[in-house]
Amino acid sequence: MSHALIARNTDLRRLQTEGYALRVVDGAYLVIEDIPYVDAHGAVLDGTLVMELTLSGDVTVPPATHVAHWGGEFPHDAAGDKLVALIHEAMGRQSLSELLPPTYQLSAKPDGHYRDYHHKVATYVEILSREARRISPGATAQRWRVIAAQDDADGVFLYADTASARQNTTDIARKLKGERIAIVGVGGTGTYVLDFVAKTWALEIHLFDDDPFLQHNAFRAPGPFSRDELEGGAIKSQFHGARYARMRRGIIAHDTCIDDTNVQELGAFDTVFLCMDGHPIKAKILETCIAHNTLLIDVGMGLYRVKDSLAGTVRTTLCSAEHHAHANSCIDMAGDEAPGEYERNAQLAELNALNAALAVIRWKKARGFYNDLGRECNSEYVIDGNKLINSYVDGAS
Repeated sequence: MSHALIARNTDLRRLQTEGYALRVVDGAYLVIEDIPYVDAHGAVLDGTLVMELTLSGDVTVPPATHVAHWGGEFPHDAAGDKLVALIHEAMGRQSLSELLPPTYQLSAKPDGHYRDYHHKVATYVEILSREARRISPGATAQRWRVIAAQDDADGVFLYADTASARQNTTDIARKLKGERIAIVGVGGTGTYVLDFVAKTWALEIHLFDDDPFLQHNAFRAPGPFSRDELEGGAIKSQFHGARYARMRRGIIAHDTCIDDTNVQELGAFDTVFLCMDGHPIKAKILETCIAHNTLLIDVGMGLYRVKDSLAGTVRTTLCSAEHHAHANSCIDMAGDEAPGEYERNAQLAELNALNAALAVIRWKKARGFYNDLGRECNSEYVIDGNKLINSYVDGAS
């Protein structure tokens, strides 16, 4: 992975942090884009530096050569002469890779040797860009441009997941790569579930909700919302789907709820997050998930007043084809009676976020992303006691 290699090496990561646009091609070439230079006509243009990477495993070592390659017209100085400091004996272009354009070979020898790739890149960039600055004082290669994800042709993100790379968890993140997820109910907790799973490598995230996004919803969903966004009554699934489509692919919005006519569609998913109040359809959703070996994670909360403060419980319940006997005792399957302790309407953003976080963590544990020693099937967070009470698949608590 290009961004993983960058994140693991201090010299490459330093270049990225300082604002250079860099990537690795073929696992063998360091490519630095947006380098300002002067062409033969005195115009300031942008070119690309290419350097052969010297690696020990996936760790960079001091560059083995002082030579670099240049994608662009041959660089000149501000006076219009070829840049003597970079002229190499071979002036013709050559092809290094099918993924790279033909390049000139340049030569810049420092006193001694290059300590690392940061030293080498900075040296070449300074030689090239100082001539550009004599014509255009603001010319710089440090633009902090976001590089699109280019490592996986089927990647879901519109830009590289450098977060996983920086913490060396790319291999773990890949465990979620093929996951197809459904979020049933994109209200307070459902929007936070979307926020969390959208930042994973899950292949598809389907949103099911036909309710409009109203003013009170803005106080229970992640992020700020303008008055303009609140007008018009946009359907929640479409509204939130469009927001997260700015970050990644695979967000599919369904402007419908789950009912008797479409409940069987949930059997096509790997995981269903059930983020809705008690309703008779829940029993059919559970039945469908069990029949198709789909993981079901149901969430709920119940708040009540204690004089002039609030107390209550936040619940997360996991059901699978192997373990679902606890479902009826934990999840309100009826919905036609008075709301249960966990299904009341009073909600607050921080509790929605907590409920979603516990649900997504439980999903990640089930998929091997997090270590899962307890294999809990139900968790209840008690607000006033700050306790997390777990029930396990073997019946223990």
